[in-house]
Amino acid sequence: MKLLTDELIEAAMHELGFSEKQISEPNQNFTQLVMDHYDASYSDRWEQQDLYVYEESTRDGHSVWICTHNPNAICVNEDIYYQDYSPQIIDEVQDAIRNGLSIYCDAEGIINDAIEDMSDRIYDDVRADVEMEFHNKGYEWPSKVPELLKEIKQLLTDEGLNKHQKIVDKITVAIEQLNIKNDN
Repeated sequence: MKLLTDELIEAAMHELGFSEKQISEPNQNFTQLVMDHYDASYSDRWEQQDLYVYEESTRDGHSVWICTHNPNAICVNEDIYYQDYSPQIIDEVQDAIRNGLSIYCDAEGIINDAIEDMSDRIYDDVRADVEMEFHNKGYEWPSKVPELLKEIKQLLTDEGLNKHQKIVDKITVAIEQLNIKNDN
């Protein structure tokens, strides 16, 4: 049995560019890592996209932001915003990223803010993927180890405590240490 540990997971996540430290540090490539992870893309070129986020001017010179899936059929009460960093726009961009969509956005800061805002979720998603990969390779969490040790201790005790007392004592200490670590 191979034991899975937080250290193994964090090392694998570091190789992918998604360790806790890497996520918390400013990184120019992080946006692209996230886009690649979710199979999403963004561009500042007007071409066929799944989501469009851009600034537009009204006839009387006011600036508004459009966030729509269809730029040829804009719905005024659903697709137009007064603020470029509106929580609704950020939510739309995050949904598009998580769903692997292509995004047109003429303000890269909106993409970066959306990704920064979802960094905890990204970490959890990548961690779940990494854990599944380890599980598929036969790794198990140590929480099953105390139960296994208890079974071995019982078998040794049933055979005669005098014969295996030192091993039983070591197993008892190991179980206590594992239980203390798992409680934290």
